[in-house]
Amino acid sequence: MSSSRRTSLAAVGAGGALGTLLRAAAEAAWPTPPGHLPVTTLVINLAGALCLGLLTGAWAVGQGRGSTLRLALGTGVMGGLTTHSTYVLEAHGLLTGGSPALGAAYLLGSLAAGLLASALGLLLGGSLRGRHHREGT
Repeated sequence: MSSSRRTSLAAVGAGGALGTLLRAAAEAAWPTPPGHLPVTTLVINLAGALCLGLLTGAWAVGQGRGSTLRLALGTGVMGGLTTHSTYVLEAHGLLTGGSPALGAAYLLGSLAAGLLASALGLLLGGSLRGRHHREGT
């Protein structure tokens, strides 16, 4: 395995560990009572979608600069921070645990809001990248 590949894997691993620890700390600090909207997971996933969109928009894929940092932050931290599996389990718990309307709203609302947050991040990140290129830096 090449040195570059090892560096990339280490960056993703370190970022993933950090993101996972941040998510676990947030879930421990703000637990969701049974039958209630899982606000902590929702906020984490939406913030992660926005941040990943910003990162992707600001650092277009294919640019050589910052690829290790992009892997550490995007794939690593955002991948470890956000959680599709918890979101699905929480939605299932609401759907089958006596709150089907809240479960459906959470399931569909999270998806729609995540797509919007990602799109907003891409737009903002792209405008930052465009401004950076126009300023010649």
